[in-house]
Amino acid sequence: MKFAGKKSIIGVIALFALLFLIASCSNQPQKRTQGSSNLVYVRADASLKPTLKDVAEKYSYATYQNMEIQYKPGGEMLDIQEDDSIDVFIFTNDHFIEEGRSNGLLDSTGEVTIAYAVPCLIVPRLNPYLITTLTDLTNPKLRIGIADTSSDVLGSFTLEILRVNNLFDKLDHRLIQMGPTALDLTRGVTLSQVDAAVAWTSSANWNPEGFEVILFTPSEIPRVAIITAIESYEPIDAENADRLITYLNSDRCREIFRNWGYLISESDVVMYAPAAFFGGKPEM
Repeated sequence: MKFAGKKSIIGVIALFALLFLIASCSNQPQKRTQGSSNLVYVRADASLKPTLKDVAEKYSYATYQNMEIQYKPGGEMLDIQEDDSIDVFIFTNDHFIEEGRSNGLLDSTGEVTIAYAVPCLIVPRLNPYLITTLTDLTNPKLRIGIADTSSDVLGSFTLEILRVNNLFDKLDHRLIQMGPTALDLTRGVTLSQVDAAVAWTSSANWNPEGFEVILFTPSEIPRVAIITAIESYEPIDAENADRLITYLNSDRCREIFRNWGYLISESDVVMYAPAAFFGGKPEM
């Protein structure tokens, strides 16, 4: 009887130990292993939202994987919190890559160029001031919008354009910041909160009825932006990240960007803006 009692006590102790082990494991954060999920986690510039919604839909159809996209203003793209899950970054311009790598956030190689964003002027649909050229912005009656230069690369592109075309000193005091992203800026033009703004030619597809696009002359464009994708330094799921990067680097994906108004080849850019720099940080 004494022997049986000892066995019972040992069994109870073993059972409690097993239950404690199970409870401890369940409280530990669960990391995904390669290929364990049909989700790929993406952080993207907010101005790419209209296009990437289309990309995500077609990517899911082609691969049976879903893109979970977190949109941020460009200036916040590299602000990483401890609980952030990111497999792939998609930037509006490539100058963020060097900063991200120096901070240990991005893969050391393997970025892909998806498309090119070209600046232009936009005005409200009725264009009450009959703006047709960049120099028309010197009209003192105009309210000129600009994307926040600290949060959106379009703001930096705007300042560079004004400086290169010798308009900055005349217009600096009349620039009105219209929210943190290019989307906020175009919304402000649509609502006639400002009379003109520098935007991307692709923005014509965000709200086709909202405003009119006025193209710059080739010599007025100092730089075009490079839409760039790159894996995180430590992706949550390397297999899923690789699969998405391969898709973003495909003609199928570039065709989606072309349909949304982006240029997709260097030859297209050279024809439109032969003197422009490709990517790089704007000189403000």
